[in-house]
Amino acid sequence: MSVEYLSVVSLGPSGVPFTYGLDGRPVTLGEAAQLLESIEQRTLHKSDLRLATGELVTVRTLGLVFDPDAATDMVVAEGYRPPVWGTALYSPAPENALLEVLCTYRDPDEAVREHKEALGMIAVGTNEADAEPSWAERLSWTGPGQ
Repeated sequence: MSVEYLSVVSLGPSGVPFTYGLDGRPVTLGEAAQLLESIEQRTLHKSDLRLATGELVTVRTLGLVFDPDAATDMVVAEGYRPPVWGTALYSPAPENALLEVLCTYRDPDEAVREHKEALGMIAVGTNEADAEPSWAERLSWTGPGQ
């Protein structure tokens, strides 16, 4: 990978940038790589949660860096704000393995405000589409036959 490649802002098919910083502005691929290296730097709010099964998980509201909309050939409205913040479920530190992104947001302040609601969604085992999340069975609170 060349230095020139890392020093440009990568764009999707519709011209929307792929990578964003914590302030919501497009960043270069090199800056995005640095952000991805530090989950703590990207974290806006964090809660450790012990599930009814006794399993410990970490809920992080953080900058996701990548805009999933940019990968599509969508028409972008004026004033478009990318959904580059989210609340996600992680295994506890030091592993910090991403289990699932539960919600995405277009504003970091909204993301922080909604953190508590996301904790409630985890407690009842639903996501924003009101469907059973893919990680629910792995965490054993809604496993088969329950």
